[in-house]
Amino acid sequence: MQTPERLVFQQSFEGLIRALGDRLDEPCAKQLRDAGIDPRGKLSVAYPLDVWVGALKLAASVLAPSENLEDGAEVVGRRFLEGYGATLIGSALLAGVRLLGPHRMLDRMTRNLRTGTNYLEARLEQTGPTRYVLTCRPVVVAGFYRGLFAAGLEMSGAKRPSVVLMRSAGDAAVYELSWTGDKGTEKAAEPRS
Repeated sequence: MQTPERLVFQQSFEGLIRALGDRLDEPCAKQLRDAGIDPRGKLSVAYPLDVWVGALKLAASVLAPSENLEDGAEVVGRRFLEGYGATLIGSALLAGVRLLGPHRMLDRMTRNLRTGTNYLEARLEQTGPTRYVLTCRPVVVAGFYRGLFAAGLEMSGAKRPSVVLMRSAGDAAVYELSWTGDKGTEKAAEPRS
């Protein structure tokens, strides 16, 4: 049986384009066209993964030119979530995130991640009242998800969130996500596996 092509959906590219903001000048637009996406034209419903990776690398070099790819991609991940929130699907998704709070937002992480691709899988394990381990695969640029998860925790109301890449092996990346509990506003969930 043939493995389906890994695709990244239109709304992910919309979020990436919005993340670039005013840095999306004509030279940047030309580089994106060279990578396979026209940021000023009508976007396709989906693009191959390699187009996404090329666009992500370009965005990292534009938004954080003095950083290495992983740290630059973290900047893109944070700005991406803000830009994704301005898309039709993203605004609905992020409205729910704000209402859910961090625990329930993370419980729905697998589904949330799948809205942008046809391939990304996530497994979540709670290891403490405000601590989780999230395994994602396949991950090409781990820093992007570090920024994305940190911004998502912030948007869900988590206090002082932390996202650490614990390890990356093969196409899997394992992140530790945590935040400071606020006894006045959040009841900590019981650890589960």
